[in-house]
Amino acid sequence: MDDRTGQLPPPPEPAPAEPVRVQSEASLRAQKKVNQQTAIVAAIVGVVIVVLLIAAVIFLASDAARTALIRDIVLILTAFGMLVMSVIIGVLLVVLIYRVQELISFLRGEVVPMLNNVQTTLNTVRGTTTFVSDNVAKPTIKVASFVAGVQQMARSANSKVKSRTGQ
Repeated sequence: MDDRTGQLPPPPEPAPAEPVRVQSEASLRAQKKVNQQTAIVAAIVGVVIVVLLIAAVIFLASDAARTALIRDIVLILTAFGMLVMSVIIGVLLVVLIYRVQELISFLRGEVVPMLNNVQTTLNTVRGTTTFVSDNVAKPTIKVASFVAGVQQMARSANSKVKSRTGQ
């Protein structure tokens, strides 16, 4: 309450909601124009590639000796590239085997002892649970059952006394 006027202060105004962003018609037109330009450029690039391939086939078909020379160069470069890739793959396999060996060593050194600790903890919890069940829960249940039986017997005896006296 406000001490001067004796009235409650007005509730706080809720925070203004985020304005919903709607793309304007102009931005949609601009985006559509960009998409059309991209499609046109892609079509032009495709046509240029097809023309270059046709020109290469015509160029290679016109001179058999030059075609054989280019074929031999391409085969040599391909074989060299495969040799380099094989060496790289072999080195990567050796590195991978080394890393797997490190992982196995880590698992044996760190994870197995942790699992043993967890197993020990679980056995301790199991023992504690058994102890509490045998020494706390079962006696408490027996006492509660006995008390409930006595209460029921008292109610039953009380109702028989009331029925005999007529109350």
